[in-house]
Amino acid sequence: MIVLRTAKDLSAYLKDKGCKPGCFADTSFLYGVAYDDDRLFEKANDIHDQLSENSVPIYANVISRMEFVDLILRKQMTNACLSLFSQLQRTDANHTLFNLLKNIRDQDTAAKGNKESYKLSESHFKKLRKQIVDATAGTDWENFCGKYVGTTLLPEWKIVEEDLGLNFVEILEGETSEFFDEPLHWADMVQVMGKNGMRGPDAMILNLFLKSKFPLLITGDSDFESCLKDSSANTTDKAILIL
Repeated sequence: MIVLRTAKDLSAYLKDKGCKPGCFADTSFLYGVAYDDDRLFEKANDIHDQLSENSVPIYANVISRMEFVDLILRKQMTNACLSLFSQLQRTDANHTLFNLLKNIRDQDTAAKGNKESYKLSESHFKKLRKQIVDATAGTDWENFCGKYVGTTLLPEWKIVEEDLGLNFVEILEGETSEFFDEPLHWADMVQVMGKNGMRGPDAMILNLFLKSKFPLLITGDSDFESCLKDSSANTTDKAILIL
């Protein structure tokens, strides 16, 4: 297995070996390329430039696609909270909502100071919905979402995917395709999860990559390196680029 860490490493690798039928990427790379508030933005774009110059297609699986649009939603909802907080006057009726929004604002400010991207968590979504419902007698959650996300999420997601030139791999249990010589099985992914203590989405990426014809995986997660090294599969012809 070859380990790459820089755009210079990638350039040399592509000149030496090429990258057919394309590279496989995880969500950290996709988001890092697309959003300038992400800590990986500059490095991810240097890598993306190399891929574009060498006409290397970028592929991801459907789970990464879902995670990617989820990150976009979380970022848009964060910005929605910042906008609402800037307009909200604290009252007895909305003080809990006001404090929640202030906390989100403070965490976003701290993240920017560290050159990191802050995005609402699932627990924030639940708290936010409850507080907006409580503060407005249950009338304004859909209005809030519609105003700040409802008309922007789909267009932004489509534009970003088109700009990045993303392609997606979809394959059913037990089947093969042009990118896979052997069938994929859920049991194999579950074994990867158990062996490496790895969450399902990451284990699916690892299993897909190992069984695919893609020679290169691009990721911001260094855990993939150790998992590939410990894999019982033949990784002689595989490479991983860690952002």
